[in-house]
Amino acid sequence: MPKIKRASLEDLDQLYEIELECFGENAYSKFILRLLLMDRRTIALKLLTDKSLAGFVIGRIERRGRKRLGRVYTLNVKPEYRGKGFGKSLMRAIEEEFKRRGCEEAVLEVAVENLQAINLYKSLGYEFKERIKNYYGAGKDALLARKRLR
Repeated sequence: MPKIKRASLEDLDQLYEIELECFGENAYSKFILRLLLMDRRTIALKLLTDKSLAGFVIGRIERRGRKRLGRVYTLNVKPEYRGKGFGKSLMRAIEEEFKRRGCEEAVLEVAVENLQAINLYKSLGYEFKERIKNYYGAGKDALLARKRLR
């Protein structure tokens, strides 16, 4: 049975390998992942199977005026573990952490061509309101998704 636990700096090398496997040239650098893991406002969760680390999610508590929101920075599930509900489990777990820490809303960006992720986020109740031109570089747009948590 898979387990979700907190990720830490000790997991950095494995997290970076999975990030590269999932996002290739669009992956966060090891430096950025390290910064996120060191930030006290970051929530980093990993999903462990009997055999290995199958995926992870990293989000961060941010402020917009007086409101707190949870921003999902990256969600990763190794290709061989996809289609088993692990991405949904990780998202639900981070949303619970956001709520526990007083966030009223969760936000994320997703590449317009990443239909698998878009469908996952829609199934979790995210609404897509805005297209961000060139978010991932020239000609690589993103969709901004939001979900009320309270």
